[in-house]
Amino acid sequence: MTKVRQDAWSHEDDVLLADTVLNHIKRGSTQLKAFEEVGDQLNRTAAACGFRWNAVVRDQYDNKIADAKRERKNHQRKDAANAVAHTFGNHNLREATSTTQTDVAKEQSESMSIDDVISFLQQYKHQSHDDSNVLEQNKALTEENQHLRERLQKIEQDHDSLMQVINRARNMMFLDESTLTDSFMSSSFRMDENGNLQQVSKAD
Repeated sequence: MTKVRQDAWSHEDDVLLADTVLNHIKRGSTQLKAFEEVGDQLNRTAAACGFRWNAVVRDQYDNKIADAKRERKNHQRKDAANAVAHTFGNHNLREATSTTQTDVAKEQSESMSIDDVISFLQQYKHQSHDDSNVLEQNKALTEENQHLRERLQKIEQDHDSLMQVINRARNMMFLDESTLTDSFMSSSFRMDENGNLQQVSKAD
């Protein structure tokens, strides 16, 4: 049978939802199971119950949620201590209790922080991926920088070579002009019998 209930939530519905969730927290159960239980009672979907809890009801029960979590921890400690006492017997109870406290603390640390561990690992993986990308980018930029330095050095060499060619050509041009002028000034001209102009050395 499909749950299609559309009516609004009443105060009694909210109280039932809160009490059920708190009971599941105390017993070490999940909120999803609580939502499913309330959904069966109110003919609503577990998703609708979860949305109602997170959007409206939860903020009103912060203190009771904290109390329920503390009660769950106490139950876990007692259950673990009883199990150890039963296993090791009364003559090792003192040692077992000490061991139990360590194991329970470890178990609680693992159970209570599993989401944190997953989140940390995901962040670490993402951070490692980012670090790897940064290293690759840095390597690429370093190589590109070296390539640009080599190109700049080549351009500077080509520029120096070009300037040498230009200066050499300029000096040759001035030398040619000076030689031409000196040659012209050191020579004289005369007209031959046929009326042609002839260059005559001053020594002549």
